[in-house]
Amino acid sequence: MKKVLVALLACVPMVTMAAGVDGRLAGVRKAFVVPVDDLSDDRPVAVCLADHLAAQTPITAVKTREEADVIFKVKAHVPSATTRFMVGMMGGTPSADLLAELPDGTKLWSDGAKLRRAIGKSGKLDNSDAAKGVECGLADELLDTLRTAMRKARDAK
Repeated sequence: MKKVLVALLACVPMVTMAAGVDGRLAGVRKAFVVPVDDLSDDRPVAVCLADHLAAQTPITAVKTREEADVIFKVKAHVPSATTRFMVGMMGGTPSADLLAELPDGTKLWSDGAKLRRAIGKSGKLDNSDAAKGVECGLADELLDTLRTAMRKARDAK
């Protein structure tokens, strides 16, 4: 019992640090968005995130790393409609992760999002979000998460 308690207490500082956000995230205004893997689901989600960035945040997407205050790295998992229907919440939900790093590689923040609200019982997008697509739906979910993190970073200053 003591060993379990010691192991749990040893993990507490790591969990607390992982949940935090660097205050510099609040001041970011220019971002370079890059997919982790150009040949996977990451690319369309990253493209959509860059397209929607200025409309949903005070951040503008820039064309080169040299112009950027921050580098956003996008990693996505978009299962097929059949998988979403057959597996459901146990691995069939589209998801994506966003990592924010300074150009020197310093990590500011990372988090993920799942696209659940737009997926109907048949595993397809609801009519309200059909024009957006799964990739852009995931990008918008990531942007919601980013806005929340930016507010926390601003309030922590």
